[in-house]
Amino acid sequence: MADVAKPWGPTKPVSKGASGYHDAVVDAEYYIENLKELAKIVREKIKDKDIVLDFGAGTGASSICLLNEIKVNFKLWLVDNSAAWLGKAYEIFKGNPNVELFLLEKVGNGFATLAETVGTGTVNHVISANTLHLVPDLHGTFSDMRNALKEDGTITFQSGNILRNGRKEGVLMVDDTINRVHDIALDIIRNNDEFRSYRAKLQENIEKEKEQRSFVFPAPRNLETYLSTLKEAGFRNLTTFYKLIKIRYTDWLNFLRVHRLQAGILPEVGGKEASPEEEAARDKLITLAAYKLFKELEETNAMADSSSFTCEWVYVSAIRS
Repeated sequence: MADVAKPWGPTKPVSKGASGYHDAVVDAEYYIENLKELAKIVREKIKDKDIVLDFGAGTGASSICLLNEIKVNFKLWLVDNSAAWLGKAYEIFKGNPNVELFLLEKVGNGFATLAETVGTGTVNHVISANTLHLVPDLHGTFSDMRNALKEDGTITFQSGNILRNGRKEGVLMVDDTINRVHDIALDIIRNNDEFRSYRAKLQENIEKEKEQRSFVFPAPRNLETYLSTLKEAGFRNLTTFYKLIKIRYTDWLNFLRVHRLQAGILPEVGGKEASPEEEAARDKLITLAAYKLFKELEETNAMADSSSFTCEWVYVSAIRS
């Protein structure tokens, strides 16, 4: 077993982006509901003094729920590749003897592996909430998780952005709403003179910013891709769960208005380095588009009503072979 890296501590103040995201989701009903489902799935697997690793822990919102819902005496390791976001988690958990934070350090064009960071064969369980759909190299990530796990260790993850055959008509993925808000916002630019200054290079910017949009919100993969990749990476006893969750429009608007995310929702206005004026225009466009989307869903989607729409979260568990 490799030596475990020294737990991480921040060197900079918490970023506004991290705080904004955390505040938008930590008390949202849909977010808590899907995390409680995740906790219910992993609760029976965790034994006294086990080490549970939260992969892609970000600002620590998922970890708060896990600690509240799972009463076994376990160690929780939070791992992320963003020091800016992990700083918010440190702010929350500093002083908690059962929680340690680890940063996947930047190495060349990538990041240190999980096993390099926390050690090989050190972890009893890996969990991941709303993260793995963002990972470009799924096989490499699953293989790395396997290396960090002890024999018969488990992995459990979930996402609201996984394609699945048999999903009920009208049930959305997160990506469906992001794409529709983007398209509606572009139409507003084209037709509302308040935003005419963004028309001139709009088509050019749509092409230019495709990469940025797909970086923040990658195209969803099919569930079968996750399952086959898990098997290839050395996991067995694959189990899947599905849960329909209502998302209140008010909660979702808070999510859509996180400035850090808006650079991926509508990068055609301002890009990654938007001016204060462009940020304000982008926020207004996304807000207007969101209200149009909510009205559209209320009128045309059988799984939506005047206050909420329905998304599906997919949960997957497996055991290290």
